[in-house]
Amino acid sequence: MNWLRSLLFFFQGFLNGFLLKINNVKASRPQIFGILLVRNQGTLTIGRSARINSSRYKNIIGGDTRSSLVVKREAVLEIGNNFRMSNSAIYCARKITIGNQVMIGGSCRIWDSDFHPLDPVERSMHPNERFATEEIRIGNNVFIGAGSIILKGVHIGDEAIIGAGSVVAKDIPAGEIWAGNPARPIKQERTHEGP
Repeated sequence: MNWLRSLLFFFQGFLNGFLLKINNVKASRPQIFGILLVRNQGTLTIGRSARINSSRYKNIIGGDTRSSLVVKREAVLEIGNNFRMSNSAIYCARKITIGNQVMIGGSCRIWDSDFHPLDPVERSMHPNERFATEEIRIGNNVFIGAGSIILKGVHIGDEAIIGAGSVVAKDIPAGEIWAGNPARPIKQERTHEGP
């Protein structure tokens, strides 16, 4: 049975490498478990030592979906080194910057767009055009808990923690812990634990 698992892993690695190549993704050989959904019409870069789970069988905490990276025309998605993501979706219509050592838990969503106009007249006339987009910036050493949603225009400071199931619509300062819907501060000026 181990040989079958090894063969499947080899096939998935080959397919993911092919998908990254045909989508012009600049990546330093990320480890991808499962099949990644990637659509890049802009600029997509992934730093060194990335690890992405993209299968309902690769996330023991849940998240019955796969990971997706979607970058629209002229948009930019920059992902730093030692990135970790599990069965989550990133949709970039303008610009999303993710720092180093960022961990994104199962079934998270990061969207820099409203997808549709908010004005009802515009929405009825142009349902998939003229929608708002705003850049998202996520700092270094950020942890985003499972099931969280990061909305357009949000800036998350270094070493911040987002509690599971949060909806983040406001900027989060460095080192703070936020949670809830809408996300609010739980603890400020987090100190390092350990020796």
